[in-house]
Amino acid sequence: MQEHIKERRKYSRIDVRVSVGVMVRDLGDRVFIGTISNIGADGVGLIINTFLPQGTTLFINFELQEGYKIDGIEAQVIRSREAEDKFFSAVRFITLDAELKRKLEIYVGSILFLKKIKPFSTLTDEETWNIRKISKEVYYQEGQKIFEEGVEGDAFYIMINGKVKIVKKNPQGKEETLAVVKEGEFFGEIALLDEGVRSAGAVASENASLFVVTRADFKKLLDNNDVLSQKLLWVFVRTLSHRLREVDKVMADMFFTSIKKETVSGEKK
Repeated sequence: MQEHIKERRKYSRIDVRVSVGVMVRDLGDRVFIGTISNIGADGVGLIINTFLPQGTTLFINFELQEGYKIDGIEAQVIRSREAEDKFFSAVRFITLDAELKRKLEIYVGSILFLKKIKPFSTLTDEETWNIRKISKEVYYQEGQKIFEEGVEGDAFYIMINGKVKIVKKNPQGKEETLAVVKEGEFFGEIALLDEGVRSAGAVASENASLFVVTRADFKKLLDNNDVLSQKLLWVFVRTLSHRLREVDKVMADMFFTSIKKETVSGEKK
C-alpha cells in the first residue's frame, strides 16, 4: 500500500468533482455513472454506489472540459472504503499512454498555476477549474500586438510565460512603456467589468503564451456562482485601485518629462 501512495505522489492532484462513466469488467462489463475527484495523471478518486474491491479492473471515461476527454482508459482499484451511502475508491490508470499522461499533468498543473495568481489565490481547486474551463491558451510572437489603445476591450489576459509591454502614447504621439507583465501576472482585467475602450495597448516584448478569458464567458460563469462572483469582484476592484494609482504616477512623469523637453527645446531656439 505504501508503494502505491508513493507512486501517486509523483504527480500533481486537483480536488474537483467531474461526472464519470465506468465499465467494470470484473462485474460482467456492468456500467456505472459516478463522480471522480482528486484527479492526477496517474489516477483518480472514484465515487459510485457499489463497492469495488482492491484489484478490480475497470474502464473509465470523463471530460475535464469541452474538447478534453479521457476515454476508455483501463484502470485498477488500489483501495476502497465506504462513506455513508457511497463508496470511495482510489483508482490507478493502467493504459494511459505517456503522451496522454503528459497532457493530463500539464492540464492539472495549469489549474495549480492559476491558483498562484493573485485574483485566484483564495479560490478552491473547483472554483479555479471553472476559470480554467473558460480560459483559452493563445500564443504571441515577439513584437505582435495583443490589443491597441483606444479599442473596445472584451478580454482579460494571464501570462503563462514570456513578457508583454503595456504601452501608451505620450502627448507627442510616441509610445511609452507603462509596465512590463511577466509570468504569473495578468492585465486587461478592467474589460471584465465594463464595456469601455482600452486605456493603453499591449504588445509582446518576447514570445509569450497567455490564457485569455472573455467578458462574455466570465459574466456567464459569475451569473451562475454567487460565491465565486463575490470573491473575484472584490479582488479585481482592489487590484484596479492599486493599478490606477500606479498609472497616475507614470502618466504624471510622462507629462512633466514632455513639458521639460518642450521647455528645453524652446530655450535653445
